[in-house]
Amino acid sequence: MAVISDTLEDEHLYLQATACPNAAPAPTENCIHSRSARVAGVVIREEAKYEEFTLRLLEDAGLPEEIDMGSEGPLLKHLNPGDEVNLTLWRDYTVAVAHDGTVQGTADTPEGGAVFITTIVLALISAGAFLLHTGGTALTRAGTWARDGLPAVLVVRAKWAFGSALCALPALFLVDLLDLGPAAEVLAWCAMVPLVRWYLQWQSGRHRGAHARPLTTRSPLR
Repeated sequence: MAVISDTLEDEHLYLQATACPNAAPAPTENCIHSRSARVAGVVIREEAKYEEFTLRLLEDAGLPEEIDMGSEGPLLKHLNPGDEVNLTLWRDYTVAVAHDGTVQGTADTPEGGAVFITTIVLALISAGAFLLHTGGTALTRAGTWARDGLPAVLVVRAKWAFGSALCALPALFLVDLLDLGPAAEVLAWCAMVPLVRWYLQWQSGRHRGAHARPLTTRSPLR
């Protein structure tokens, strides 16, 4: 949570930043400045399972050698080695690149960082809660499981943990669409997780027959 808080603070400071009073500000100074650089090369890869949109710069003190541009356009696909570009910098972030009047924002920005980190944390909470609960149960019921085999409810719990982790993605999409923050993402995720459990219980009861007693599970978060 401390990482999310720090990232939110960085995002807030960046959105409030103004132009630097001098051309060479300190690395921690909360202001925006520009520097020119030369293009060393461009990498554009759009494959089914891999994408890369990298701008490589000639080595220059205080500037990154590579910038993740996030997409090929509107600028990256038109750049060639030797082109002079203008970089917009905030602290150690390169937030935009410009050339001949065309500007492209980069993926190297503090905006949206807290929401993305929250997505990862929510997915890890789901997996961690399942492993912790299952591991504790295994210690207390090792003899029973050795005699009778693993209970079927473990499959349901595993599916619930996996489904809960996946819920972090639509929660991320929702807050990004509505331009909300991490708190809204957590609330959206909390609303989706019980729906996953309900669906799994309904599916389990359906497969076991209309007259079968519904399978109940305990929350792995408890």
